[in-house]
Amino acid sequence: MMRFLEGGGVQADAIRALDWTGNPIGEPGQWPVALKHAVSLILASRFPQCIVWGQALITIPNEAFLEILGDKPNAMGRPFSDVWSEVWFSLAPIVEKAFAGDATYIENFPLTIDRHGYPESTCFTFCYSPIRDESGKVVGMLDTVTETTAQMKLRDEIAQRTEAETALAAVEERYRLAGKATNDAVWDWHFASNHVIWNEALETTHGYKLAEVDPTGEWWIEHIHPDDRDRVNDSIHAAIDGTADAWSDEYRFCRANGNYAAILDRGHVIRDQSGKAVRMIGAMLDLTERQRTRAELAMNEERLRLATQAAEVGFWDVDVVHDILIWPPIVKGMFGISPDVPVSMGDYYSGLHPDDREATSQAYAAAADPERRAVYDVEYRTVGKEDGILRWVAAKGRGVFDEDGRCLRVIGTAIDVTERKRSEAQLLELNEHLERRVATAIAEREQIEEALRQSQKMEAVGQLTGGIAHDFNNMLAVIIGSLDLLSRRLPSDDPRARRYVDAALEGAARATTLTQRLLAFSRQQPLNPEVLDANKLVPAMSDLLAHSLGTDIRLGTVLAAGLWRTHADRNQLENVILNLAVNARDAMPDGGRLTIETQNAHFDERYSAANLGVPAGQYVLIAMTDTGSGMAADIIAKAFDPFFTTKQVGKGTGLGLSQVYGFVKQSGGHVKIYSEPSQGTTVKIYLPRFLGEDAQPEPFAPQPLPMGEHQELVLVVEDEPAVREFSVAALKELGYQVLEADGALTAFRLLDAHPEVTLLFTDIVMPDINGRKLADEALRRRPELKVLFTSGYTRNAVVHNGVVDPGVELISKPFTIEQLAAKVRAVLES
Repeated sequence: MMRFLEGGGVQADAIRALDWTGNPIGEPGQWPVALKHAVSLILASRFPQCIVWGQALITIPNEAFLEILGDKPNAMGRPFSDVWSEVWFSLAPIVEKAFAGDATYIENFPLTIDRHGYPESTCFTFCYSPIRDESGKVVGMLDTVTETTAQMKLRDEIAQRTEAETALAAVEERYRLAGKATNDAVWDWHFASNHVIWNEALETTHGYKLAEVDPTGEWWIEHIHPDDRDRVNDSIHAAIDGTADAWSDEYRFCRANGNYAAILDRGHVIRDQSGKAVRMIGAMLDLTERQRTRAELAMNEERLRLATQAAEVGFWDVDVVHDILIWPPIVKGMFGISPDVPVSMGDYYSGLHPDDREATSQAYAAAADPERRAVYDVEYRTVGKEDGILRWVAAKGRGVFDEDGRCLRVIGTAIDVTERKRSEAQLLELNEHLERRVATAIAEREQIEEALRQSQKMEAVGQLTGGIAHDFNNMLAVIIGSLDLLSRRLPSDDPRARRYVDAALEGAARATTLTQRLLAFSRQQPLNPEVLDANKLVPAMSDLLAHSLGTDIRLGTVLAAGLWRTHADRNQLENVILNLAVNARDAMPDGGRLTIETQNAHFDERYSAANLGVPAGQYVLIAMTDTGSGMAADIIAKAFDPFFTTKQVGKGTGLGLSQVYGFVKQSGGHVKIYSEPSQGTTVKIYLPRFLGEDAQPEPFAPQPLPMGEHQELVLVVEDEPAVREFSVAALKELGYQVLEADGALTAFRLLDAHPEVTLLFTDIVMPDINGRKLADEALRRRPELKVLFTSGYTRNAVVHNGVVDPGVELISKPFTIEQLAAKVRAVLES
């Protein structure tokens, strides 16, 4: 039996009819006593109420609550959060509070609900009360609610009406006070009665006593100048008879003293619901004094324009209180600034060069500071708002202060000093260019002198060693001959004497080898030159070289296609290659890689002038690059000197590289060492191209240098001062702008400070951070940056040894200005 439902009406029937199977609160017959009592109470109530029960928030509404629900689906047995899903974000905190044991009462709570198929703005006054069981535990909530939407709408309408009436009264009062306060003649024309109401300004401004004025529209028209009367009459009636809401015109109005005032008249047409004009309110603005002032201002501006043109000075005025910068019209032609649009100082500073903004702003602040009252005296760069031209401006000014010390204005003059700054820059650039030319000439002279000293030293040492070698050979001939004769006469039964003679002969043989090397260095050894193809000679030595290098060193060869032939002594050239390979092996005690490379090369007159004793022309290059310990610059300077060695005592005579030097020089060639500590070594041997009957020299026709463009900026990074100086001078001669850095850290700062850098030209091997790491970081910051590497090592060597990737751009040292010009242009246009 469900006796708690008796007398519950339609909602009691709904509870009985609903299938409660699976519902979280179970069948009605099994409901707790507290729930049954609560349901019995709300079913008997005629006030909108509903029960929200359990953790599932199951809803049980009474009949009066159905009107609030409207067309929503039946709420009986459904979660309260589903019934009010569209406003649950607003109701959830209040429901949680009730289930926590606190009752909530809220009046006129606004909610936008969907109960008739559309969102509807409503207001409710409700109370959420907790329901407790026999133990005092909160198990549900009682929602008692009434809708107040209609009452709130009525209250809002009353408030709006009251507000409108108050506003109308305020407007009318302001209109009355404005009519009394203004010097403009305010009029109010009622068309039905043709009655015009004037304010007191008609008397104070124009001399007519209000009591003596005919208050009609015709009186006003009759006092307009005859030449303006018909035009104004037509224009105002066209506005009245048409659909316009406003009217304005200018005319001359006759004052009481007979003089005419210049008038700007404006009126507003008031129409009824049918659009018919019923009233017009307006005001006559007296322009007489303004026109006189305007004429004087135009005259003064013309005087200022003529004075400014003559002096080429722009006058400016800053309204400090309102932060407005005012320029006269003449400034537009001088500085490309529109004088018609006042700008704030912040807007003006935004058009300045970034490097000049802070100093200019500080100078202006000092001029406007009541404590300092400094003279505003600055030079800065600005970009014209109208024409985008960069100009140098010299500005001076002072602040204007009131009696309280407050700065009201800062006024001053501005002069375009662009041409002066350009002349100064050109003069400075000329001086710097001359200084660079002088420094370059001195450096070239010092380089030539050093090369001459080195050549003279090597020549003198060569002559000395040659003479010593000849004398040694003579002495050795006597020693060896005597030992040979002695060995023939020794008795066979004296083995100890035989060993002494053999040891002496072995020492004499080693001394003979030593003298041969001295003769090679002094270029006095006998040579047997023949036509050689280095691309055949190098592979033929592979087995010998591999045997000499051992298993820990990898041997690689890179042979150029179309290699020219040379004319040299085969045996001596093979000895040179073998000696260099052994030196490379000794520099790689833990193993490494040796790369032998062949190329065609050409030395121009510039290179020949900078390297005494190296004729200009075509050469066959044989380069040998190892990955060993490398050499410092001071070691390289002495590497070819006889008897100089870095090996331990007993490990070498110090004549290996001297022999290489002598052979190459005796063969008419050139030898160069490139090396860095811990970065390996490249020895480049240049032998003259063989120009026999079947090898005609290629005709050389000077080509015009590919020049750079002035806006192209190149950053040169090179730790060797002489090479850096040559690279910078060459690039400037080619028309590029150039920045220089002696290492990666300086290069990073220059890249950040100059986003206009278009090409990074960097040496690969440098201390601290090498060129590869520099380029990687630079490309991370500036992906569009072009990069060109340079190195004394050959391209194939640095690629094969993993220093750079195969696809990078690289120019090998030494390079001529023609080679540099072509390579830089190719990289920039790639």
